[in-house]
Amino acid sequence: MKSEATLVTVLRHGEVAGRAHVFRGASDEPLSERGRVQMQGAVACLAAPPFDRVAASPLARCRDFARALAEARGLPFDVLPDLREMHFGAFEGLTGAEAAAAHPAAFEALSQWRSEAEAPGGERLDAFRDRVLAAWEAWLAAAGGRHCLLVTHAGVMRVLLQHVLGLPDQHLWRLALPEAAHFRLSCLAGHAPILLSLNGPCADSSSPSAS
Repeated sequence: MKSEATLVTVLRHGEVAGRAHVFRGASDEPLSERGRVQMQGAVACLAAPPFDRVAASPLARCRDFARALAEARGLPFDVLPDLREMHFGAFEGLTGAEAAAAHPAAFEALSQWRSEAEAPGGERLDAFRDRVLAAWEAWLAAAGGRHCLLVTHAGVMRVLLQHVLGLPDQHLWRLALPEAAHFRLSCLAGHAPILLSLNGPCADSSSPSAS
């Protein structure tokens, strides 16, 4: 019997309560009201075919919305701890300009997506990439379903897109991933995933792509 591909929609969280345009990795602020509206709009646009499984990062800006969606639709729900955002250490809560002024060398390395890059006291990029990809492969192998929704973060999405498309490190910041950005993959066991779409009419192109 021929295996069927699993459709996976990966959705970034919406606007977060608190200071805007800052490094927000391990910090755990919830969505703003606008953020919830952004995600509701994206889900309404993306839920064809219907979702039959939902998973999320454990951070509140992803988890709370995803859990409520799964409960409302009676769907299985998984929290995936290793698909949380990168820990930005001393950069947490800082704008790019503030991080660059305080730690110029570390900021430059991270802005170029170098594998050895890390904010002071934060997570190395290569370690972040390894944990995300390991968790992604394990979830895909176990999840099943016909259309799975994963709610996560811009950093996680960049890692996944780099993995799927084979992009060089220095090109990753060319990917626009605004609030409630999304992409869709066709995943068939034994084959490389196929990117079906990136953003599109459901995305809010006016929203900045913040960390």
